[in-house]
Amino acid sequence: MITIAGLATIGVTAFAAPAAAGESAAAAESTPPADPPPEVADPGDAADQAQPPAPDPAPPAPTEDAAAVPPSDSAAPPEQDAAPPGDTATAEEPAAAAFAAALLVPPGDEVVDKVEICHATASYKNPYVVNEPAADGDVSGHADHVGPIFYVEIPKHTEWGDIIPPFFYDDGGEVPAYFPGLNWDEEGQAIYENDCVIPTPVPALIINPVGCVLHNGTGQLEFTLGPLQENVDYLVEVWNSDGDLVADASFSDETGDVEGSFALPPGDYSVTLSQSIIEGEWEILDEQFFTIGACPELDVMVTPGDCVIGDEGTATVTFTGLIVGESYSWEVTGEGYAASDTFEATADTEVVMVEDLPPGNFIAAIEWDGDGDPVFDWVGFAIEPCQPMITVTVTECPAPGGTGSAQLTLSGLVQGVEYEVKVTDRGTPDGTPYGGVHVVMGDASGNAQLLISSLPADHAYTAWINGVFEATWEEPPFIGGGGFTPLESVMLSASVDFSLHPCPAAPVTPAGLATTGSEGVGGLLAGSMLLLALGSAALFAARRRAMGIGDVS
Repeated sequence: MITIAGLATIGVTAFAAPAAAGESAAAAESTPPADPPPEVADPGDAADQAQPPAPDPAPPAPTEDAAAVPPSDSAAPPEQDAAPPGDTATAEEPAAAAFAAALLVPPGDEVVDKVEICHATASYKNPYVVNEPAADGDVSGHADHVGPIFYVEIPKHTEWGDIIPPFFYDDGGEVPAYFPGLNWDEEGQAIYENDCVIPTPVPALIINPVGCVLHNGTGQLEFTLGPLQENVDYLVEVWNSDGDLVADASFSDETGDVEGSFALPPGDYSVTLSQSIIEGEWEILDEQFFTIGACPELDVMVTPGDCVIGDEGTATVTFTGLIVGESYSWEVTGEGYAASDTFEATADTEVVMVEDLPPGNFIAAIEWDGDGDPVFDWVGFAIEPCQPMITVTVTECPAPGGTGSAQLTLSGLVQGVEYEVKVTDRGTPDGTPYGGVHVVMGDASGNAQLLISSLPADHAYTAWINGVFEATWEEPPFIGGGGFTPLESVMLSASVDFSLHPCPAAPVTPAGLATTGSEGVGGLLAGSMLLLALGSAALFAARRRAMGIGDVS
């Protein structure tokens, strides 16, 4: 129970009461009552306090100093130094009785229409509120709120009563009627003088949201609550962003501090703290908002290497969202290919290089080896087949009326792919091929050569190569993939233009002399010798002239 000393430490201002009591005592000495005051029920007996004053003897009249109250011939006011609702002092406790009498405020001597009271609530945090009901016979229904005065340790489910000062009111009779008050002892008056405020301990709710730390989709809300009162029930409730109750914990008959936690999936939440002392009556003391962080999201990414013609492909596989210390298994699979391993994460990211990949579609997958439901991720990726290349070396027409040829060197051929090779008139892929269509199968070397002969000279050509790489793919039966578009039929083609020069012109043949008989040849030979002699003489003379010119100079 709250004591006067305890209330004084928190600013209760009821200590003006002794002076008022002293002044009233002085007035009482000069005006003794004509008749004894009406019997007032012991405030400890709540049921008796609810009864109206006894009709006989008549209610006391105001003192002679109170001019506002009409005089009465039949009754005098009650003794001012008598405490109507207080405890009667016994011979064994004279000091306590005197102290109580000094604190009690005597009833007012004015007839009032309304009276200010401390109305009892069902709230442990705010047990009283100020109210001002009409001052009729039952104080507008408050006279039956006859429970005890609230105190911090009041037993659970106890309904406490109002605090009402004594007063006179007009009941229509010849003299004012008198209400003796309710819970109007020293403790009640101290609360009344403190504006009906009784400080009560309010527990603190301290929360610590912990984000999801594993791959199984839950985090935690850790909380500490206290100090608790044994006579109060407490309730901690968690609500999701849709306003649905998702977790709660109650505490009853507890004292001191308590701790607790809730497992919660990632998301936004609010938590409330409520308390109750009257059964079924709850009041919210605190509300806080928090977020449970997302769980580590296991993920796999792949960076494929360059195109390949055989099984020399590579890919960089990156795993993210790992939990340090946890074990994981990964694998890369494709048509005719498989690689796998297990590792313990030392960081949240792990990088693996896979090699010897042929062209085609692949799956890279990782799975957490922890307890609970499987947690995994996968992604599809492709190693592209290389496109072919053609290099042409031509052999020109060697003689008039002849033909040329072209040596085709093929590279970048994918092993196992069948190619068609042909030469047509320039820019006409559907034109008639010179020398027909040739079929070449890609092998481990990736190279081939082909000679196209009998090509007309002075002409422009295009060499063509075409093949198709067929990839296989089967979609895994679980979620993932990263939006992968697999390879299907991949066209492998290339072309190059070339041309042949015209054939060389035929040599000019000198005109021959007619011959007759056997002397024809001899005469021709003799003529030739003569011409040769003349030519030599002319050359010798020219040289001498040149020398002679040089000498002149």
